[in-house]
Amino acid sequence: MQQFIFLLTSLNGMHKPNFTTQLQKALQRDAQVSVLVAMVDFEAVWTVRQFLNQLARNNPRVKTVRLVTLAEMFAEEPGLALTAEERHPMSLEHFEQRLFADNQEQVKRYLDTGHMVAELRQIDDETPMVLRQYQADQLTQVDTYGLTGEVVGIEKIQKEVATTSYLLNRQGEAVLRFVRHERPVEHVYNLSATSAMLATQFEEAKQVANAATMSKRQLERAESNAVDKTQIITATEAYYGVLAYSNYRRFSDIFAFYQAVLSRLLTPETRLYVDLAVNAHFSPQMPNQLIFNY
Repeated sequence: MQQFIFLLTSLNGMHKPNFTTQLQKALQRDAQVSVLVAMVDFEAVWTVRQFLNQLARNNPRVKTVRLVTLAEMFAEEPGLALTAEERHPMSLEHFEQRLFADNQEQVKRYLDTGHMVAELRQIDDETPMVLRQYQADQLTQVDTYGLTGEVVGIEKIQKEVATTSYLLNRQGEAVLRFVRHERPVEHVYNLSATSAMLATQFEEAKQVANAATMSKRQLERAESNAVDKTQIITATEAYYGVLAYSNYRRFSDIFAFYQAVLSRLLTPETRLYVDLAVNAHFSPQMPNQLIFNY
């Protein structure tokens, strides 16, 4: 039986109109449709669930979509027991509690002498979703729960950025570790008079609106008088290294890890969809796989 797999690597990709369009087209086929949530932001799984539930209100076929998570795929993998400092479990019963609720979820905030120490998001009293831990009013850790109430992911936060994340197996051991790194990258911009940007206005990134209205003769004259104003701008790019504790295999980047995850699911009858924004990263990793975009 043919299957369709939609790989989600970001919430931005999920919110693209073409994602919903392609998903609903796939549901019209006689095939199994799966959405693989492979984000390092483990909390995003709950957002994807809510999004699919909203789609199902208008299209009942969406209820047949199989939601696949990393926690589900690695639940039985052997892992490494985390230390108390790495795991940092939290007892909440001794703190002052404030309850906030709406139609979709409830939020419990826990206070210690007026300072927030934790925030627990729940569907109801029986189904926790996400626990945020704070120190000196600064977010330090995010615990994400699975549908059965166990913690499946831990993110360590520094300066509001998740620097190290652990995916847990069913025994609460770490099976995967994601570490965020940064590296410099160079972007080359053409800042000549006929380019889309003027060099004198580069910092404000103001586009030259009248370039498209130049006559052919004016354009040729400008090109002949153009001076090479190529400029190299250095920026910072974030990337993730991945370590699998089951065999201590290291992945140099997140896309090599995604390829290994997909290899567990792909068959000759699989039709794979990925976000167009990351297709250039996947193509070298999977040169023989036909990839469709949303």
